[in-house]
Amino acid sequence: MIEKTTNIGIYWIRSDLRLHDNIALWEAAKSNKEIIIIYIKNLTTGPSKIIGAANLWIDKSLLELSYQYEKLFKLNLNIYDEDYISIFKALHKETNFTDLYINNTYDPEVDKIDKSIKKEFSNLFNVNSYNSSLLFKPNEILNNSGSFFKVYTPFWKNALNKLNLREPLPIPKINFIYKKDISSVKKSEINNQSKMWEKKTLSHFKPGEISARKMLGQIVIKIIDYSKDRDFPIKNNTSQLSPYLARGELSVNEIFYAIKKDKKKVNINDYAKFIAQLGWREFSYNILYNFPKLPHKNFNSKFDNFPWDKNDIKLSFWKKGLTGYPIVDAGMRELWATGYMHNRLRMIVASFLIKNLNISWVEGAKWFWENLFDADIANNSAGWQWVAGCGTDAAPYFRIFNPTLQSIRFDKDGEYIRKWIPELKDLPNKFIHSPWELTEMELISFNIKLGKDYPCPIVDHKTTRDEALRNYKEMNVSK
Repeated sequence: MIEKTTNIGIYWIRSDLRLHDNIALWEAAKSNKEIIIIYIKNLTTGPSKIIGAANLWIDKSLLELSYQYEKLFKLNLNIYDEDYISIFKALHKETNFTDLYINNTYDPEVDKIDKSIKKEFSNLFNVNSYNSSLLFKPNEILNNSGSFFKVYTPFWKNALNKLNLREPLPIPKINFIYKKDISSVKKSEINNQSKMWEKKTLSHFKPGEISARKMLGQIVIKIIDYSKDRDFPIKNNTSQLSPYLARGELSVNEIFYAIKKDKKKVNINDYAKFIAQLGWREFSYNILYNFPKLPHKNFNSKFDNFPWDKNDIKLSFWKKGLTGYPIVDAGMRELWATGYMHNRLRMIVASFLIKNLNISWVEGAKWFWENLFDADIANNSAGWQWVAGCGTDAAPYFRIFNPTLQSIRFDKDGEYIRKWIPELKDLPNKFIHSPWELTEMELISFNIKLGKDYPCPIVDHKTTRDEALRNYKEMNVSK
């Protein structure tokens, strides 16, 4: 432990943009030290560097959080955009603080940074770290062999048997604050994002803990019939808490606690299906912790020489929602317009990119990472590898979604398609899922010209499905 020459502590915000149920903030507050609050922008430079939609979300959330700190505690939120080593050197030189309080992120890049800080400053200040982002620390749930689980179902079953939720922490009382102006490090502006992202976020979501907590208060209502309706995008019977969870405006402990508290009001199937989504996040972080290259490297090395097609034109059509498959295009347009995509659609568009266009999952993961407000390094990486079949708990290689059948099954009346592809709104339900089946005269009667008003399919599903199956078998990835 560092000898206490001063009584100053720093709470460093990372993926925990909240006041409630925040262990590191709580510990900093109860230490009775003079508290300094900081946030460092552009902390990482690798796969988990926050960009695009998520970057704007964080800026908006920081604005609200800064206001809350000022309103509740007369405390400044100091935001920096420099090298973290330089920041802590300057802060320590000026304040001689003795303790740094952080919540672990379990992001491999941030973990490396945390280790380097502990090593670099071991003689200057203590680093106090806590788990406030997961129900279980990585490797807390292990199989009978003492290894990490590589299949989701036994992992989550084992985790549920060991789950011991703690009562969520309220906003702490901060009795002492560091009142001097910190002059050694140049502060950064918060809001500097493009108007494109600005329009998206304000139109469909409101970032910040205040909005997150309002939605949390409606969680029981939101998951009624969740098990029955969650796969139908037009019903939108999902919690939409994922952006708030990804940015740490809510803790997973608090979400789970709220649901369990009112468990009697929720159908048992709805309860099980919803908490399973939280379980997948836990599982994904467990995999990421044990395989840090998950965001860019196949977990199953047999895929390292898979014959992916590097086709920028087809990739661009997929990104823009111009593949000629309405359900795929609707999903991609929802993503572009809102920074969000329904989970069923995420699986459909991912399957189409990987198994119909034969384009690497890495390209899809990158696009999601840039455009999703709920971009989460573990969920995003594990989800894409699951669809590709190269992850741990992978979908069978022969599972290739037929986009037309998926469309008919989960958007029977074409309401979701009509919402995002208005050029097809006049088509009857029978053909809205596959407009290429209409005759030329029928297309004219509906004022649609394929190839002009809406694209023809860029690939044939059956042909590309057969090609994908051959590739998978030739690579012997099924064993």
